[in-house]
Amino acid sequence: MKYNIMVVLNSSYFNFGKVFMNSLYDNTNIDNIHTIFIIDTGLSESNKEYFKTFDKVYIHDSGIKTSFNDGGTFGNGWQQSVGSKTIIMKSLLTQTDLPLVMIDGDCIFVKDFAHLIDDSYDIQPCYRPKHGIPYIASFVIAHNTKNCITFLDRWIALIEEKSMNVPRESPSLGEAVLELKGKIKIGNISEVSVNTCSELVEDTLIIHLKGSSTSNNIEERESKSLTGNSIFSDFINKYK
Repeated sequence: MKYNIMVVLNSSYFNFGKVFMNSLYDNTNIDNIHTIFIIDTGLSESNKEYFKTFDKVYIHDSGIKTSFNDGGTFGNGWQQSVGSKTIIMKSLLTQTDLPLVMIDGDCIFVKDFAHLIDDSYDIQPCYRPKHGIPYIASFVIAHNTKNCITFLDRWIALIEEKSMNVPRESPSLGEAVLELKGKIKIGNISEVSVNTCSELVEDTLIIHLKGSSTSNNIEERESKSLTGNSIFSDFINKYK
């Protein structure tokens, strides 16, 4: 099954983006991917030229320019990106008949994940049942159905209702799932597969170098994730 990928990047996240792209091309079947939409929220020209060296990449201008050096995950730049992601996701989804997979830019691909895409569902979010926020928006598969558009509209509305100084994207995703469960077809994807944060297991397909609200700027965030994570250091060193 062909599918599209969407990832949001700015210059602050360029080093994460390099790991994302290099591991994607090394560890997945690129033939299954139609287009990789890199949503530009503040990439430099040299950043964009780097990403354009990869086949199938399309740089999508979001119309906003952000930096993550203004307060970490609760900073204005981060929250602007969060606010725009689902809106752009809906726009891209309606322009194609293919499934659209939205993946965070701080992810590393370990194995191919295409087998997870199941068009018998409207939306396939990452589910983490033991967490206080049971759904995480680091990996979401959207299918071009009327019900999925309804879901995205509600998710967008819930994000916009929340204050800018609190987590918005993942909590709103979970709220939308609870509200619309039974009305649309929701296929939970295990966090073990696409949101591995602390260990590598047989079922690991994607590592997520999770952000932290305790990181005050992107340098601190990058240091913790790309240079301070010994568990995933082999993958990081290979692809950075």
